Amino acid sequence: MTGLLNRWRKAEGRDRLVYLLLGLMGLAFWLGLFGGLIYVVSEFYQVEVFGPLITRKLLELLLTALFGMLMFSNIVTALSSFYLSEDLELLLSLPISRPIFFYTRLLDALGQSSWMMGMFGLPIFLSFGIAAQADWVYYASLVAVIPAYLLIPAASGAAISSVLVNGFSAQRTRELLAVVGILFLVAVFILLRVMQPERLLNAEDFESVAAYVATLQNPMPLLSPPRWAGEVLGASMQGRPYPWLHLVLLVSGAVGFTGLSRWFVTRLWADGWTRAQEATKARLAKAGLFHAALKLLTRPFSGEMSAVLIKDAKIFVRDPAQWSQVFLLISLVVIYLFSVQALPTDFIRGPYAGGFRNALAFLNLGMCGFVMAAIATRFQFASISGEGRAFWMVRTAPIEPARFLFSKAIPGLLPMLLVGETIILVSNHFFGSPPMMNVIGGVTVLGLGVGLSGIAVGVGATYPDFKADNIARAAASPSAMLFMLAGLIFVLSVVALEIVPVYYLLRADIEDASLSSKELAISALLYGAAAGLCLIAAVVPVRRAAPGLWARDL
Repeated sequence: MTGLLNRWRKAEGRDRLVYLLLGLMGLAFWLGLFGGLIYVVSEFYQVEVFGPLITRKLLELLLTALFGMLMFSNIVTALSSFYLSEDLELLLSLPISRPIFFYTRLLDALGQSSWMMGMFGLPIFLSFGIAAQADWVYYASLVAVIPAYLLIPAASGAAISSVLVNGFSAQRTRELLAVVGILFLVAVFILLRVMQPERLLNAEDFESVAAYVATLQNPMPLLSPPRWAGEVLGASMQGRPYPWLHLVLLVSGAVGFTGLSRWFVTRLWADGWTRAQEATKARLAKAGLFHAALKLLTRPFSGEMSAVLIKDAKIFVRDPAQWSQVFLLISLVVIYLFSVQALPTDFIRGPYAGGFRNALAFLNLGMCGFVMAAIATRFQFASISGEGRAFWMVRTAPIEPARFLFSKAIPGLLPMLLVGETIILVSNHFFGSPPMMNVIGGVTVLGLGVGLSGIAVGVGATYPDFKADNIARAAASPSAMLFMLAGLIFVLSVVALEIVPVYYLLRADIEDASLSSKELAISALLYGAAAGLCLIAAVVPVRRAAPGLWARDL
């Protein structure tokens, strides 16, 4: 909190305006999410006879999924907070007792891993209360339930990370947890899709009413925090007798897990921190074959750009926090395609069915652009800040700033295009779109990738954070949100320019006719404007940001 206040006090007027704009956007998003959740939960709650049972089941599913994600998130965060954080050397030199050290680190890990719960979980729980028209008991219960519910996985994560660090190397543990955590998130999403919670709205999907009621009343294990929190919130929301036993179990469990975690960490921390000081091994980065392959791939570029590309590639394979993102990209594609396949596109039949699916395929370009912008945030926007305190070496190198920035845009372009093209082509296959839509989608994704790369590197070079100890924090900074806003405006602009030409093509395909000369001219003009916009976005932000980056004080 102190760091945020200091950043606000030292920020210039332009930076403060950006922070205020992003704050207002975040508030608008939160209010929109809140309103949408109230509508969705109210629809579930108003189902005849079974509404309260459905709502309680949804609450249990939500609490179970959140608890699993918090467990993995807290293990990874505790590993960094207790053993790999760069400020540990400073803390160890201060006269701080071991209990104070434990509780401050625990709160730090809790804040880093659970802030998303407060951002997105709070409107969910409030929407349940509003939909059920709960009284003050429900909201008072939230004050006790949420902190205890967050503290249990945080304390467990600190203890588990201490055991893992003492049994394995800290770097290997972080690599393993990064991969397992990503796979776990994918498994949770697929599990939720397989369970199809939307079926609870329709009792006709079950063999009998008894089977439907049995599904709704199937309880979770008794000795589990999701069961305790679900019983307390469900009873207080629906006016049933208050389950004091479950509340006591939840609160005492939080206190007990915290005490047990302190006992583990106090006895294992010194040996674990010593083991965590080992350097990472760079077998692949030092391999001659890997270096020769990089030299071959970067031969089309100039010598300076080739050197930057090879350096970034070797850093990428040495840092688990970066190469583990490959698993995240694969998971992202799987989740997206799984969601597209599950879309109910067959409720419109007849002569308009094909046009409806083609329209969905075109609108899918906007969602694909959003995914590509998120990838650009992680790989290209944050690549400038990733130079860190060693940026002075780049400043002294014989390379022009614009060439340096373009060399930063190239590596991230490959994964962005692979993900974008895969999403568009496979989604079009699911929609049954004609080859024409594949050509339009493939070319548009190429243009979006080039434009987003330029905007990402340009904004990243305008607002770099060379003091960030973690590249992921740079990707979650206010300037990253500014890039996302600019990137989404760019994506929507390109898609908007293509609406009319795509409409002409789809209409001609349905009517089995050809385009008129006027329609061809309009289509060519709009497609040219979209291509020009992509080229401008790729070049202008980089050219404008390059002089300012080289003029920054080191």
